Amino acid sequence: MVSENTYKLTKDFFVFKDLLPLKLKGKEKFQHAYQLIKPSAIETRIEASATRGLTQFVGRKNSLAALSEALEKASSGSGQVVGIVGEAGVGKSRLILELKRSLPEDQYTYLEGRCQHYGGSIAYLPIIDIIKKYFDIKDGDQESKIKNKIKEKTLLLDENLKSCLPPFQELLSLKVEDGRFLQFEPQQKKEKIFEAVRDVLIRESQNNPLIVVLEDLHWIDKTSEQVLDYLIGWLAKTVI
Repeated sequence: MVSENTYKLTKDFFVFKDLLPLKLKGKEKFQHAYQLIKPSAIETRIEASATRGLTQFVGRKNSLAALSEALEKASSGSGQVVGIVGEAGVGKSRLILELKRSLPEDQYTYLEGRCQHYGGSIAYLPIIDIIKKYFDIKDGDQESKIKNKIKEKTLLLDENLKSCLPPFQELLSLKVEDGRFLQFEPQQKKEKIFEAVRDVLIRESQNNPLIVVLEDLHWIDKTSEQVLDYLIGWLAKTVI
């Protein structure tokens, strides 16, 4: 249970049940309390602000035009990399939100990963975000269900990508049963994970234009930075 103050601070990000007022030791008046039920679908402050209603988007016409131009080039088969730099609070996340809102429904694949202030030592943290979103993996999914989601979507995308299954299982800390993969050294497993992420994203981009967003890169862990460099390096080699 949480207090009313905690509820007000976190109500956008969690689902609560309003309880009857409680008589608590040390408090003269009855206290409002809320029972935490589950996380909500909202993950970021900008998403929370959007549900309450955002102010009018002004003054970023050139920035949005630059993103739209990069998106148009990517849609024509020329991969693009765009960096959005600015002080905290200038509207970087809002700019991405407006780009996302402008996308025609079901004509783009949009994946987003987030670096966290505590995640500098957690390998693959934003990459795992991206992979979970791609495979529609939810909190609370059982391991068998997660494996099935990965297998079904990967093979539906391309049956030739079957070799990607063990690396994705390794990435998501699932039990890997592929004997050959288990015999690899740590560096070899790392290379296979990089290749699996690359192969699935490139193959997906051949079906629909693909947008991959990484937020708060200043907190990125070293391994995820290596994955990002690896993917960027493949943009020029990939014909879509």
